[in-house]
Amino acid sequence: MSRQGNTELANPEPVFQRSRPVPATRIWLKNPLAVFTANDLDARGGLVIEDGVITELLAAGQQPSLPCTQSFDAREHVLLPGLINTHHHFYQTLTRAWAPVVNQPLFPWLKTLYPVWARLTPEKLA
Repeated sequence: MSRQGNTELANPEPVFQRSRPVPATRIWLKNPLAVFTANDLDARGGLVIEDGVITELLAAGQQPSLPCTQSFDAREHVLLPGLINTHHHFYQTLTRAWAPVVNQPLFPWLKTLYPVWARLTPEKLA
């Protein structure tokens, strides 16, 4: 049978139109330790992400404008909204002012810090 003879194949309806609509996912990252915004807005209440897009920055004590499907207690986390790739060197900021390496040349600095960085785990960085 040719595709022209089968209307279902000739004009397939996208799967997302055939099934029931998927509800929006709204996540509230609540009360972070710090939020870095490009314009110094008060976002101490956190931010709301809807389907992967930041839709609200919340001032201290402010609630989201709509109900959220999930919330995350971010009080021990720093939020960097819009920063998609923190790269692999972000953890080095944790040790840059450590007394044994301050003002050291590159290779002694690396030799001292590699054993420290090797013990870092995702849990320790969270």
